[in-house]
Amino acid sequence: MTDTASRYEAVTLTVTDGIAQLTLNRPSTLNALNDAMFREIPMAITEASQAGARALLITGAGKGFCSGADLVGRPFAAPTTEAQRELNNRIGFERVISLVRGINEAPMPVVCAINGVAAGGGVGIALAGDVILMARSARFVLTFVPKLGLVPDVGATWYLTRLAGRARTMAASLLGDAISAEEAERWGLVARLYDDASLQSEAMAICRRLADGPQRAVVGTRQLVDAAPQMPIGSHILLERDIQVKLVGSPEHVEGTLAFREKRPARFAKS
Repeated sequence: MTDTASRYEAVTLTVTDGIAQLTLNRPSTLNALNDAMFREIPMAITEASQAGARALLITGAGKGFCSGADLVGRPFAAPTTEAQRELNNRIGFERVISLVRGINEAPMPVVCAINGVAAGGGVGIALAGDVILMARSARFVLTFVPKLGLVPDVGATWYLTRLAGRARTMAASLLGDAISAEEAERWGLVARLYDDASLQSEAMAICRRLADGPQRAVVGTRQLVDAAPQMPIGSHILLERDIQVKLVGSPEHVEGTLAFREKRPARFAKS
């Protein structure tokens, strides 16, 4: 087991038997996003990969998943001009881009276990997972527009529009009404709901299955699924070809084929 909690201020990271658990660790703020957390999430994902993790679980410490940006602990700067304000904001937004890319481009499958409220930017983090699980007591809340006079960020509208459609995304964004776990499942935002007490164990069991699976095929499937809404079928089948030609005959494909012929479980982690 690799435990790197002491290296981070706002998250914890453990890697055990090929499974990394990244915990957003500011429970007193419902894991609000501060500068350290923005910086440390992509750092921890990189470290997990370097430590040999084959699956990544993202969850929150305490009663919340992530309550969005830390509006209390982050002071406002007072730029002298409108141009300076926009420049400062543009520079600051680079951390959002880094966070979203860090999760979306992770070299292993990502499971998000939403253990409590996911609000604001926390919605984007939650929906960035490849397999998204939710506790029955958890909920999504988009507070940007009605409470803060901002547009949703951390990729929230990209994920929501693709998963739930324009009408639901606009209503959720403009009105800020909470989306219950049951609604989230009906809308297609999450794959499975679990009782609060069993969420963690069920998430770890799914991570175990993914960690034992073929990593390159998992990442390639993510590429295809994410690209599908923007591509006509003719272009998408070419992308499918480009990914598949790299996998056919690879060690993982060979192991899977031999296991099928020999009627035994595949041992992808060793291939």
